[in-house]
Amino acid sequence: MKRDHGAPPQLQPRRLGQEWPADLPRYWNRGEVFRTHYMNALSTLFPDGEKHFIDSVRAFRCRNDDPGLERDIRGFIGQEGWHRHEHGRYNRWLDAIGLPAGRLEARIGRNLAQVKKLAPEIDWLAQTVCLEHFTAIMAQALVRHPQWLADMHPHFRRIWLWHAVEEMEHKAVAFDLYVKVGGGYLRRMWMMLLMSVFFPFDTIWNLVVFLYRDKQLFKPRVWWQGMRFFFGTDPGLFWKILPAYLRFFRPGFHPWDDDDRPLIRQGLAWLKELGGTPHVMEESS
Repeated sequence: MKRDHGAPPQLQPRRLGQEWPADLPRYWNRGEVFRTHYMNALSTLFPDGEKHFIDSVRAFRCRNDDPGLERDIRGFIGQEGWHRHEHGRYNRWLDAIGLPAGRLEARIGRNLAQVKKLAPEIDWLAQTVCLEHFTAIMAQALVRHPQWLADMHPHFRRIWLWHAVEEMEHKAVAFDLYVKVGGGYLRRMWMMLLMSVFFPFDTIWNLVVFLYRDKQLFKPRVWWQGMRFFFGTDPGLFWKILPAYLRFFRPGFHPWDDDDRPLIRQGLAWLKELGGTPHVMEESS
């Protein structure tokens, strides 16, 4: 059942409208190769990944009779649609600087097409529930640690902050729809175990491809950067998200048990400082 505490009053799709000039820095995240290409690798997952999320929600939308959830579904589809669009533009910039983002996007698209052929639609939705939890807890970590954002070039800081804010805003929509249509705990747990393998695998695969193309794959310094990034204290991403990840396995879990409204407000304020609030668009159908 959907819970009222912590839930935002309305989901607003926002168009970032960001240009991608050729002179942006190649290593834009603290000047480090690993951090930069890890985030670039995440971006390659989003165009087809967000489409899959939208399709999974649309597949069950007709079974929802809750007007509030219907409003949230419209907002979710609008936000994810703009994420797909903006990261597509980001990825074309990666192509332009010699990194094969388009080829990696196509691989993700083929994999998701196979999922749709082989898995029932309720599994699509369960996948979305699990992956939305990953994106939400990573978004929380990003906004809770302002230095991570400060280390980014302002252009990239803006797109990642915008994306993080909206991931927190709509983090419960797929979950609420899944529960509404009778999705169960055991399916959700099994799917999270699968996604806990496939999501990191796809990200690291794409990261390795970028490092190889950039002639950085076999440099020990780059992998030392990676170890610090995931398991050190700066930022120690794995340790930062682990408690929130584990909460997903609690039988009574709901995404809004973590009230992210203060983080959302902070993120929107920072976005305004970075050059104006993204343009609010009409909700999608």
